[in-house]
Amino acid sequence: MEKKTSLIKRPIILLIGSDKTLSYLLGRYAERCGYQLTVNPENLSVKEITVVSPVVIVFPSKEILETRQVLVGELASLDFPIMVCSSIADEARARELGADYCLTHPITYDDFQTALMNASGSKHA
Repeated sequence: MEKKTSLIKRPIILLIGSDKTLSYLLGRYAERCGYQLTVNPENLSVKEITVVSPVVIVFPSKEILETRQVLVGELASLDFPIMVCSSIADEARARELGADYCLTHPITYDDFQTALMNASGSKHA
């Protein structure tokens, strides 16, 4: 008997950066929530990100968010929700840098799921 593959495309979460441990963890969480994690270790243009059409864009750290401020500014005009993984101490600065949501360390499945639901239910999504 043939195995049927699903024709339903899962919503995409785009991770900007190449943190293998974090991408594995978030990939597992995303899959469990019915999403697909796409990792972008290189510099995607805003046009390429628009084609991917992620439900949320995740930056693995406040530092990467800080170095990618030109991209963050361009994304803000497109209303993509931006999430950053940070410590509680860095949360205020991450929001100043353009993060809509913060995943604080240690990142648990419940925290990820809550942040994803908030981002998906926001005016951005």
